[in-house]
Amino acid sequence: MTAPTTTAPHATNGSTAAPQSNLGPSEVSSRAATPPGGGDVLIRAATVGDAPAIAGIGSRSFFQTFVGTCSDADMQAYLDEYFSEGKIAEELRNPHLTFLVASFTEGGQEVVAAFSALRTDTTETCVEHIPAAERIELQRIYADYQYHGRGIAKKLIDATLAKAKELGPKYVWLGVWESNERAKSFYKKIGFTQIGSHDFFVGEERQTDHILGKEL
Repeated sequence: MTAPTTTAPHATNGSTAAPQSNLGPSEVSSRAATPPGGGDVLIRAATVGDAPAIAGIGSRSFFQTFVGTCSDADMQAYLDEYFSEGKIAEELRNPHLTFLVASFTEGGQEVVAAFSALRTDTTETCVEHIPAAERIELQRIYADYQYHGRGIAKKLIDATLAKAKELGPKYVWLGVWESNERAKSFYKKIGFTQIGSHDFFVGEERQTDHILGKEL
């Protein structure tokens, strides 16, 4: 099975514009360490028009992380269910989800390099002692592999955590695949600690996520 090439739920990172989001392009703008186009990396609220780019980044990132851990058929079914443009567009309209994207300008065109998704209507056993209004899930944060190491993911996570705090919660949690050492190291460096675990399935294959949490 070849990697998805379309330019089109858990945070692998290395992990979904929400209508209520008031984070505009002028409010968060920062420069990556080595931006691909030599200019500013912009963090902004996503819109439904970003669905193709978000779907593409999500499907490619998930494939590159989990390829070889399940059958080709199970992989394709998972990508079709969770990372189709239609599914992402639906999630972008969900009031419980807040999406941010990181982009830069190249050749006069905006290129979306990464995205994140915060979600307010999910839970885990290990966070249920926290009042629902005081916790939020970092459901996804994906950066296209070709842009890893450029500082984009760090800029995006900083903006995403700031947005999570702005929305009102005091605690953020996420799930990360137990074998994704790059992602676990990334989260540890910014203060996340493991608080639990859960299983998830890609087709018939059981995988395990570590649940990480952090005070905002």
